[in-house]
Amino acid sequence: MNGKQILFSCLVCLIIGYFVGVYLPYTLGLPHINNEPISKGDYYGNAISIFEAIGTCLAVIVALFLNEIRAWFKKVTFDIQLSNNEPIEEVQDIKGTKKAYKYHNQIQFINKGNINAQNCELYLENVEFFTNEQSNNGESIPVGNEPIGWNNNTSTVYIPSQGRKMLNIFDLTAPQDQSSPSGRDDTIKPAEFIFLGLKNIEAKKGRWELSYCLNSTNSRPQRFKFVVVWNGQWEARQTEMKKMLTVKLEQI
Repeated sequence: MNGKQILFSCLVCLIIGYFVGVYLPYTLGLPHINNEPISKGDYYGNAISIFEAIGTCLAVIVALFLNEIRAWFKKVTFDIQLSNNEPIEEVQDIKGTKKAYKYHNQIQFINKGNINAQNCELYLENVEFFTNEQSNNGESIPVGNEPIGWNNNTSTVYIPSQGRKMLNIFDLTAPQDQSSPSGRDDTIKPAEFIFLGLKNIEAKKGRWELSYCLNSTNSRPQRFKFVVVWNGQWEARQTEMKKMLTVKLEQI
């Protein structure tokens, strides 16, 4: 029973009590009022009886709704964020010149609650590609219904209290020169995106929106959207590439 159900139950009890008090004969069960003063001992005895009655009611409420009350104080609280607000470069040294051959970023699932998050599963729910940043009509990319494997290749993990799990959420690999067997017709292999939960896909100029859902047996589902915007140009260093490639994480 959740908090809304508890509130509804209390409201029903109050309504029933109201109608019982209004429609029963008011003389039924009326107490006998004595105007004579009572002793100090009787006064304290009555006060103690009132506190005992209140304590008994509270004990009954706690016994009936113990798990719900505990859930108010012990819970999982997720903070989902990118490791970096900008794409991170991976460089290689080519004849003394450092050039980026890949850009990537990681996502962190941080449990800021006071209990462990049990049986966490991550799903890719939807992928859309838009030809430009302002477009509202996107192309839907098919996705599977299987949970995404974590770093240990299992579909479920637990995230301890004040702990975190990290996954690589995307890679953008550089376009590559390719030679034909004859050595005459050189071609260029296009840049590729590797998104979390999705197979390698040709990196096109435009906006990519990927919607994910993190499920746990002892917390509510956490949905978020990862947005990548690329203008189609490749730069070999992060200082220039960050103007061409932007990433953003949005809570849904």
